[in-house]
Amino acid sequence: MKNKIATFRHPDFQQKLWHLALPITFQSLLYSFLGLVDILMVSQLGENEIAAVGLGNKIFFFNLLIMVGVTHAGGVLASQYFGAKDLSGLRRSLIISLLFTFLLTIPFIVFYTLSPETVIGLASQDPALILLANDYLVITSWSYIFTAVVLPIETALRSAGDSKTSMRISMLVIPVNALLNYIFIFGHLGLPAMGVEGSAWGTFIARALQLFFMLYLVAKNRPFIISKRDEIKQALSRYELKRYIKLAIPMVLHDGSWALGVFAYTLIFAMIGIQELAVISMVSTIEQTVFALFIGIAIASGTMIGHQLGAKSFHLAWQQAWTFILFVPILAFIFTPIIIIFREPLLSLFPALSLSASESASQVLLVLACALFIKVINFIGIIGVLRSGGDVQYSTFVDIFCMWCVGIPLAYIAVKYYNVSLVEAYIVTLSEEFLKIILVIQRIHKKQWLRNMI
Repeated sequence: MKNKIATFRHPDFQQKLWHLALPITFQSLLYSFLGLVDILMVSQLGENEIAAVGLGNKIFFFNLLIMVGVTHAGGVLASQYFGAKDLSGLRRSLIISLLFTFLLTIPFIVFYTLSPETVIGLASQDPALILLANDYLVITSWSYIFTAVVLPIETALRSAGDSKTSMRISMLVIPVNALLNYIFIFGHLGLPAMGVEGSAWGTFIARALQLFFMLYLVAKNRPFIISKRDEIKQALSRYELKRYIKLAIPMVLHDGSWALGVFAYTLIFAMIGIQELAVISMVSTIEQTVFALFIGIAIASGTMIGHQLGAKSFHLAWQQAWTFILFVPILAFIFTPIIIIFREPLLSLFPALSLSASESASQVLLVLACALFIKVINFIGIIGVLRSGGDVQYSTFVDIFCMWCVGIPLAYIAVKYYNVSLVEAYIVTLSEEFLKIILVIQRIHKKQWLRNMI
């Protein structure tokens, strides 16, 4: 414990941590705040509209995490390459990330465009909800192309210690996104009110602008990540592709299965009723806003530990890992009373929700606040520590097993056969987190993740 305190207090450690974490955290907060504002706008239209946008966002979240799984493989390699001062290796990892995000994203876009009702129909058979959600999904699905380019570039920049470029772009794009949503949803500046469809178009245009600004700023300020022709050929060699695929497949399975599990939870909540689906869509947005505070630290921790592993400083990597595991939950304990105190004023911003829906949302937020520190430990342990050393097989097993063999079956049984309320179903889903924390801490303690991958 004494070594961990010394590590945390070291000026170089803190400077590097906050240099990486604060811009990522701020960017995540901006995106989460945009999601919250979007839900606030849509909530004025009704509970069906909230549920439709919530479903569309859950589907995007699923595809986003598949892309994240691919780019995390590039991020692990890029961080270690950067720690070893090998910029050519960093650029090669970016090339492969871009290739695979495209290959995995295009089939989903085609499927969502041709048959959106196939996915939406899993959650509800309500005609009004299906019509709204179909329109939202068809429009937003084409914006996945932009994300498939932006995400690998962001990961490469962060692996090289630059998290500010992405933050600056977000500061430009997100206010534009919020303004476009406002104009299109309610019909301002002479445009017709488009409701849920307007929210989708605002999102599409904003993601296109994000890609434009990213390419412009990289070409202008960060040309060191732009690959040369011989590096492209080398990146596409059998050895490079095989090593990347070996690392990426477990990550894609992990993130994809986890995102699919989140969607499965949404379907289970939808079994209770459309009102509950609207409530969980709203609460999920608030939860993402809270978790945005920890995303920056998780990504920064993975990058910093990856740098130490790339430089073969295994002792420092071990110390830093436990520093994050021990101290980050303290932040969660700080935010727990804040969520509890302000949940009622926050819910008052959603006037379209019925009294029973507001009471249900308040109860779920109370449970979320009390369980936050457990979720944070698991998040940091898997994303920040185990993945930094490429220990993706075990982390994949932990997340998939705990979610699909514990949380989801128990939640389904509780809703299907015991007719539990939304808050009771939400409590049941937390069973996976309690099992997961035991397995994650045990794995970190065994040191099997302390590996140099390059």
